[in-house]
Amino acid sequence: MANKVLDSNRIYEGKILNLRVDSVELPDGGHTKREIVEHKNGVGILPVDHAMMIFVQQYRDAVGSDLLEIPAGLVEAGEDPKMTASRELQEEIGLKPLNLTPCGFVYPTPGCCDEKTYLFIANQFEAHRLEADDDEFIHVVRLPIETVRKMYDHHEFIDAKTVSTLGYYFSHQHTNE
Repeated sequence: MANKVLDSNRIYEGKILNLRVDSVELPDGGHTKREIVEHKNGVGILPVDHAMMIFVQQYRDAVGSDLLEIPAGLVEAGEDPKMTASRELQEEIGLKPLNLTPCGFVYPTPGCCDEKTYLFIANQFEAHRLEADDDEFIHVVRLPIETVRKMYDHHEFIDAKTVSTLGYYFSHQHTNE
């Protein structure tokens, strides 16, 4: 049963997210406040190329650590997530995917954030680099699928979109692509 929003107050507006505080009525008639992050939607793409998976390693300020992740990015206003996925791969790893398979979507933090992340598996590529964002410092990492499987099984990936997409890939018995 949905909560009834009685009042909504936006307290911050930013480039990729906004923050609002909602006053809500709960199903039992009680009242509370909810802090909601309104975040642009995103994409995450698992590139698989000749029995290798391609990741990016980058420092993430929010968690204070370098993370090994699948390439990802934000969906621009009016942009189809599949187009975003293609653009992000060209910017981050210099490859244009000829085949993008949708794997659904996830809400990374649904308790407080409305961001939806669309997930894809990409294969069959042609070299095509687009200019990367000037505030991203990315290191491209290519790993054999069997190495990635071991890392996945040992919980070495901690990024939600990466864990979700790898889970989809391995549960659907994809062969070496």
